[in-house]
Amino acid sequence: MNPFPHLAVALAISAAAMPAFAQSLAQLATAAEKKPPVVWYESSPADQGDKVIAAFAQKYPNVKVRQTRLVGGNELAVRTVQEMQARGYTGDVLTGGADHLFQINGRGYLEQVNWGALGVAKALNPNPFMMATTASVYVVAWNTKKVTDAEAPTTWEQVLDPKWTNRMGSWVRAAAFAQLAATQGPDTSRKQLERFIALKPMLFKSTFPLAQAVGSGEIDLGIGFYHSTLPPINAGAPVKMRALDVVPMHMIYSGISKNARNPEGARVFLSWLATEDGALAYEQATGRGNPIIAKTKTAQFIKGKKLSEWPPEKSDQLGALNDYYNKMLEAVGAAR
Repeated sequence: MNPFPHLAVALAISAAAMPAFAQSLAQLATAAEKKPPVVWYESSPADQGDKVIAAFAQKYPNVKVRQTRLVGGNELAVRTVQEMQARGYTGDVLTGGADHLFQINGRGYLEQVNWGALGVAKALNPNPFMMATTASVYVVAWNTKKVTDAEAPTTWEQVLDPKWTNRMGSWVRAAAFAQLAATQGPDTSRKQLERFIALKPMLFKSTFPLAQAVGSGEIDLGIGFYHSTLPPINAGAPVKMRALDVVPMHMIYSGISKNARNPEGARVFLSWLATEDGALAYEQATGRGNPIIAKTKTAQFIKGKKLSEWPPEKSDQLGALNDYYNKMLEAVGAAR
């Protein structure tokens, strides 16, 4: 089953329209070359951002991009608002969660863009001020020396089995359960979280050390992210992962700030990220792929699975659930 049933239609840009799109992007690129570098606010480590920018430069060598790393969506929202208020401009391209882009747009600080006129598939932009760039996808990971492939959970019900008590780990945030509530309701997800808490999971401030703990055998099983589980797997650690029967995820979006110093370059850069080449380059550099673009490994990993995510326009509801569920999970850390 295709988790994005409208994707084929959204990507079916007619051959007759392609020259017009190419000409428009070429004109934007020419204008962008004469302006300062596109400033990209994004959370990946600098070496990863540099790889994405280097891949972009192969297509547009004269359109310069410079990444500024902001760790976390709250920093993105706060810094953007402060800079816009103080000097009237901020980063050109802003990449973060839907809730943070909605906060920024609510103040009138994001540009409205006709992405379709630049050849971007409708599936990638739920509204004129946001474009889907990548996603953080939840997985279950296990240490293969302690858990057999057959024993490793394939469903959330199996994750919540009492046999995993004191053997489980997770991120310190309960965001996976908040996203699950999008498809199965807040009450059901709250009850699942209560059962998860009863397993006494070890909590980690980041999903990267969580994945490392699975690899070292400190914990047998972990609920983490696809991209943060890749490093120990690629390093040869005894770790495997899979998507569960319902896959919670966080789509990550990008927008263009109003009063950007290189708005043409920002459009060219984001239009490129929306292509297969751009999405694959981003995924290769960061491990995070765009699940809406079928050729990414991320899309292939979750193919046929039921996805669970709150739509961008319900970010406030998701935020409230996150706060509520996080307080429930905090009790585990306090008990330890």
